Amino acid sequence: MTKNAEGKASPVSGQGSRGRYPKGILRRQQILDRTVEVFADLGFEGTSLRAIGEAIGVSHAALRRYFETREELFLEVLREKDRQALAAAHDSGTAPGFAAMSANYVLKTPGLMALRHSMVARALEPGRGRSREFFRDRYRSIRQEARLVLQSAREQGTVRSDIPLDTAASLLVAAMDGLSTQTLLDPEVDMSAGMALLEQLLAPATAEAPRET
Repeated sequence: MTKNAEGKASPVSGQGSRGRYPKGILRRQQILDRTVEVFADLGFEGTSLRAIGEAIGVSHAALRRYFETREELFLEVLREKDRQALAAAHDSGTAPGFAAMSANYVLKTPGLMALRHSMVARALEPGRGRSREFFRDRYRSIRQEARLVLQSAREQGTVRSDIPLDTAASLLVAAMDGLSTQTLLDPEVDMSAGMALLEQLLAPATAEAPRET
């Protein structure tokens, strides 16, 4: 502490006050990252706040200073992973096909996908307003992103011009969700093949000239 002009104590604006803030951010990020690992090992029922705290070496009380409930933590994990995936996609500067974009993500992050599907199922239960709102908004955002991808593909002549893009975007998201669930349950399901077939179904029967917007 230092004293101000009136002789009253005031926080030091030096290393001490700044040091705690970055430490808290790092701890919060550590919690988000490790939650997916714990979930992959213990499943939904086994992944309690206490179990996560034990995995990262913090007390249950300390963990609750960051996240009051397990639902809050799980939703924040999903929000953060969505942000990371979107940032990576933008940084790549490429526009991968539907099959590679979805199948690769599922294969690389099975624990995350399992958590997401578990939370979607629980969002349909009564009294899960917070989760329901999260996934409603998330699916709206994903459909918008999918529509942009389809619009770009149509302009390049690789998506047929006689279908409504909003409906096609919903179909694309549904296929990604459904095939990812099947792949998690049965590794013999070829998600890449399924998504590649959907691309073929969305493609024009014959090559169309790129459309001007």
